[in-house]
Amino acid sequence: MGIGARHRKAGVTLDQKIQLWNAIGTWVAGIATFAAVITSLYLARQSSRVKMKAVVGLRLVIGRGAPREEVLQFSVTNQGDRPVTISNVGWVIGKGKNQRHALQLFGSAYSASIPKTLAHGERADFLISFTERPDWLDEFSKKFVMTNDPKVLRTLTAEIRTSVDQTVKVKPEALLLQRIAEAYKSPA
Repeated sequence: MGIGARHRKAGVTLDQKIQLWNAIGTWVAGIATFAAVITSLYLARQSSRVKMKAVVGLRLVIGRGAPREEVLQFSVTNQGDRPVTISNVGWVIGKGKNQRHALQLFGSAYSASIPKTLAHGERADFLISFTERPDWLDEFSKKFVMTNDPKVLRTLTAEIRTSVDQTVKVKPEALLLQRIAEAYKSPA
């Protein structure tokens, strides 16, 4: 048997091995390119999203010479890379067909005004002064919440809407929920 016959019997030639590795390399490069495109699209989408942190609760305002004053505070911080404009703040309660919505207006001297644009890392505090609006808790609980049922109160959510129609939802702190339930029980 000659040399050529021995190589044919042995199976794969060097030329075939090179072609196989060339095809594998093309596949690997294609997969890596696809992964890079997907990653760049994901990162572009993430950078365009609004990222805000919000807290809704009762606070005391204290200071030199200022009387102690209780306020309802909506504290909003822009954690995203791009500026965000807050166009309105409101409330939602209930589920499904029983869901109700309300816009919240602010007028306290301490409060930020709406619309409010926040750069990366900036914070705005929207406040309702109970000195200026002593009836707020009573009105809110009886005219909007309309119950002290804990199941329904758990659905109460504050909503912060942006000018690009994205909404950040935040649950009120436990003390605020408790005070709303107490206000509903109290006589008008």
